[in-house]
Amino acid sequence: MILLIMSALSVSAKTPYEFSIYGGGGYSTFLYRLPANSSGFTPIGESPVITTPPNGLYAIYGVSSSGISGDLGVSFTGFVAPQFGFHVGIGLGLCNVGVNVDSLKTYTSDLIDSNNRDFNMYTNLFDYSETLRMINLSIPLMLQFQTAPNQQSWNRKPDISHGVYAMIGIKLSVLLNNTYESNIATLQNSAYYPGLDNWAATQEFADLGEFKGKSAKGDIGFVQAIFVAELGMKWRVADNMYLYTGAYFDYGLNDPLKNSRKPTSDYIFADDLRDFALLDFSEKTHLITMGVKMRLSFVKVFNQLSCPQFSRF
Repeated sequence: MILLIMSALSVSAKTPYEFSIYGGGGYSTFLYRLPANSSGFTPIGESPVITTPPNGLYAIYGVSSSGISGDLGVSFTGFVAPQFGFHVGIGLGLCNVGVNVDSLKTYTSDLIDSNNRDFNMYTNLFDYSETLRMINLSIPLMLQFQTAPNQQSWNRKPDISHGVYAMIGIKLSVLLNNTYESNIATLQNSAYYPGLDNWAATQEFADLGEFKGKSAKGDIGFVQAIFVAELGMKWRVADNMYLYTGAYFDYGLNDPLKNSRKPTSDYIFADDLRDFALLDFSEKTHLITMGVKMRLSFVKVFNQLSCPQFSRF
């Protein structure tokens, strides 16, 4: 890939390169694709459900997430035309995201109690929360567009002092360190006995009733592909020196936590919380970050004859 980029850059008679340092920060959140909620749940003590929910997690209420993020690094941009260039870099990113869920409802059918009676369990997990703190190595590969009429105007003419730029591409994010804290405030169980047409909800010795939740800590790792976009202004601050000021938007293409979560059906009894971890309540999860970014660039113009030559295939 680097050879192809350098080969393309050698086409211009004079090829400008930019070496940059950058930094930015802003807001971060998770975008969840939640399973469809069922309307079949009946509160404790009422008559049997008319519509039986599916086994497993079937209803979720009050999902929210928010946090802060930032990154800093160094980059290189080589222009193949007056308005277009390839941008590659390496940086260190930080992200801290908190997640809150008011209620997670799970249905488990065809259980058998100590008296050999069949029953169906309805489990509520109240006030679930998790906090993730991530440090990652990021490698962006982007295409840059700028409104300068030609490279001489950007590099030579003093009357051209600013212009618009836009960037789009992909960023590979490799997690270096990630710690999480998760918590369930309350676990509540009720059982419906179809053979007796009766509810049970207060027999704590049988894991029925309300129980205090648990907390957990741990660490996980992942590699994530991210769609990245940036838009802003490019300012001349000195000869062969430019300042970029803009806004960025990053959208995670793959689920960073897919293999690190456990289904809510693993936590239907109070004793299950002893092995508590991150909960799987979403069909898919995307990490989104957005904010402002600044980049200070130093320009160097090379003649084609001084550039390395690469064979073309």
